[in-house]
Amino acid sequence: MPNIQICRAHAEFTDVVLDHPLRLAGGDVDRFTLAVVTAEAESADGRLVRGRGASMLSVPWAWPRSPLGWRERDRALRELTDSLCDQAGRTAPGDPLTIFDELEAHLDARDGHLNQRGGRPGPRNGHMNAPDGSGPMPRLAAALALGAVDNAVHDAWARAAGKPAADLYPDLLGVPAWGPPRTRLPVQHVVGVGDPLDEVRAWLARDGIRHVKVKAAGRDPEADAARVTTIHALLSEATAKAGAGAKAEAEAGAGARAKATAKAGTAARAGAAAGATVSVDLNEGYASPADAVAMIDALPPEVLAGVTYLEQPVARDAPPDPDGMRELTRRLPVLADESLAATADLERLAADGWSGVVVKAARGQSLALRSWRFARERGLAAMVQDLTAVDLGLAHSARLAASLPWSWPAFECNSRQYAPGANAGLDFMNVVDGHLTLAPPGPGLA
Repeated sequence: MPNIQICRAHAEFTDVVLDHPLRLAGGDVDRFTLAVVTAEAESADGRLVRGRGASMLSVPWAWPRSPLGWRERDRALRELTDSLCDQAGRTAPGDPLTIFDELEAHLDARDGHLNQRGGRPGPRNGHMNAPDGSGPMPRLAAALALGAVDNAVHDAWARAAGKPAADLYPDLLGVPAWGPPRTRLPVQHVVGVGDPLDEVRAWLARDGIRHVKVKAAGRDPEADAARVTTIHALLSEATAKAGAGAKAEAEAGAGARAKATAKAGTAARAGAAAGATVSVDLNEGYASPADAVAMIDALPPEVLAGVTYLEQPVARDAPPDPDGMRELTRRLPVLADESLAATADLERLAADGWSGVVVKAARGQSLALRSWRFARERGLAAMVQDLTAVDLGLAHSARLAASLPWSWPAFECNSRQYAPGANAGLDFMNVVDGHLTLAPPGPGLA
């Protein structure tokens, strides 16, 4: 693979305020910082190229608990991003994965934050010192700062090669090519804790949505099951009506129209037939896998049949519970999200019994690619999820979702709901029949 030498990098930061908060089990996300890194690099043949990468420095999601205020934590993340930009200019020539390894090792060596458990390295509850000396920073938060730099390196590397990054990734990962990237992505709509049902119904009908992620409150398993059941009913109703309407328009005669209307009454069955799916994200809400088992067992069978997976039911620093996780994964695939902050986490998560991992472009393409390959080799699940990504960060996320064969095809892009104004520069935000359409990729990452 061609190498590049990073000459210098710098970051720019933009405040993003959501139109209304995205409520999670651990608290509300009402604002974050968009970090955009520009990396200047020299190609193997001496050409100068420039790459741009983005990440969302989301304090409420990555660093929710701290005696520090939001501004102090946000400032620390910005300073870490600046520090990693400086360090990128000191890395040896290499491909994006080797440069990422240097930067990740820099974080590990500088702060000695990795914990040991049973001889397996992994930052369970891993923290590192914030660069401003303000106290411990969760490794997950540091991963977001590293992600912006890593994405810029990938963009510069692909531009140096004059190809879309997706075309280069099979060789980079040492795996067979998997076919052309998708240009049409089914949208997964997010329903935050307490989002009004009338608004949910309107979104589903307007955009033709067939896939929904429910953010559960994570306090009462039975109440969470009731919320999932209600959202499942709304989705089934919306997909049934959409299917009935399309068939009625296609068929002539009042008899066909009456038949379609009758089918709309069996909403749950029609929704399942249309491929409607629900996933449930606890965002670390439950104390143990047993709580998640109780929630799943409280779901009616027809609802459970439409649930594809459960995401991060317990805290990122929860003690291992192999028996509880085994009981949980007998019912549904269970994917780690907040528990994945570094490459070293992958072995630990597999050993602890997780069904797979969620990757986010905001944590960087390198960690996403390594996670995908690890899951493929171990027979685990892997899928792309969102971090209310906006602008260039959302473009990175969409290309990542389109470029590799993931375990589930749906693409989450919840900034269209919570911060649509931040995506004014993107040309793929029009949802038609539940899908986004991307232009064919050009050289680079996005």
